[in-house]
Amino acid sequence: MKKIISIVIGLIIIFVIFIAFLPSLSNNNQFEVRPAFDFTAVDENGLEFSLSDCKGNVTLLHFTGLETPLCIECEEEMTQQLEQIESLLKSKNDVKIITINIRKNPFSESGKDIAENDYNINVSWHWVEDYEPYQYAGLYQEYWTVNGAFSNPTIVLIDANQSIVGVYNIYCLGTGKIDGVQTAESLNSDVQIISLGEWEGFKGGDANEGITFIGVFLLGILTSLSPCSIALLIAMISYVGSLQKQVKNDAMKKYSIQGFWIGVVFTLGMAFVFFIFGMIISSVGIFIEISTMFFLIAGIILIILGINVFKPITEIIKIRKDSKPESQVMEKGKNIFLKLSKRSIYLGAFFLGILFSIGWAPCAISLMMPVFILTLSQKISIIMGGLLLFVFGLGHGIPIIPLCAVTSSVRGKVGNKYLVAGRWMQRIFGILIIIIGVIMAVRFWGFKLW
Repeated sequence: MKKIISIVIGLIIIFVIFIAFLPSLSNNNQFEVRPAFDFTAVDENGLEFSLSDCKGNVTLLHFTGLETPLCIECEEEMTQQLEQIESLLKSKNDVKIITINIRKNPFSESGKDIAENDYNINVSWHWVEDYEPYQYAGLYQEYWTVNGAFSNPTIVLIDANQSIVGVYNIYCLGTGKIDGVQTAESLNSDVQIISLGEWEGFKGGDANEGITFIGVFLLGILTSLSPCSIALLIAMISYVGSLQKQVKNDAMKKYSIQGFWIGVVFTLGMAFVFFIFGMIISSVGIFIEISTMFFLIAGIILIILGINVFKPITEIIKIRKDSKPESQVMEKGKNIFLKLSKRSIYLGAFFLGILFSIGWAPCAISLMMPVFILTLSQKISIIMGGLLLFVFGLGHGIPIIPLCAVTSSVRGKVGNKYLVAGRWMQRIFGILIIIIGVIMAVRFWGFKLW
């Protein structure tokens, strides 16, 4: 039975990692002409239609994010592009327009109502409100994201044969103008060229991966080397060592196999908490207005956290921190852990991973903040936000797994060396965090350093 459980857990881990990395590994460096992704939707007028209904005509897929709270940074480009689309339809009847309004706030009035009532736009084309998990916009996400951020608005060009032949990223959050507002005249020219078959290849945009799962995974591994993880390391050495004392008469091979699976289950417990935390972060993004001001605030926070790595802010500003007894929640958690460990060492390890991920997060908040900021700056689903941090948790636990599998003497030597290197690692992390904070903050003044 234990062997079967081990095999099942192993297959689950391999499957999760494969699925998590697949979106990042499948992207190309440059877009190519390819068939458009068909979909069927109901527009704001209650009319059901399909993209395939537009076959035979050039179609413009217009992606925007018109909702409250309104993105002040993008407002000018959003409204001007809508005006140009309205003008295009007045002069040209054979082009098809479909607006997909990407929504994160389900309580906002529709983008169509905002366009008509606040900006006097006569929306005479298909307008679709798309909520999480983005049934329609998700099909074209690689086209309306630039460096991981929402390009608001974006126009995707589709020819009469339903092939994607071009994209215009009008404006990008935190970056500024990219292709700029496309006038009715320039769009009309594009439509004519595409209709005549004189449009060659794919024009515009570079494929990008945004926040890649591989990047988040590597960041998880990187943070596992931070001083904040020393307590985590010591805890696992102690836990595995105490269990192996109970079975000291068994063969050394059993020690290694048991330690390996304890490390695996412990890592899954941590990753599970990060998955929940990632979903919370993504849902909070509904109520946050992303703009250059966001990057300024985030940069300042990172700089403060970087300084805090060198010297606690409470000491700098002379705040007295009184020691408080351990919280009842953590105390209850320890009691549950002890009970679970008696029943199964693997259940105990899984729950220990949950406990330590909760206790470790406040210490490592400065290391995780860049991931949080990038997650907030994208219009991704709640599940995707959870998966991002789940993979982060896997990366953070990976170095622990082989350490649990080696002998107690090797674990002790590695642990001692790790403690000695902690001081230098702390300084390096502090400097890196401050640099990242400065890079983010200067975007407020239009300096894009990444």
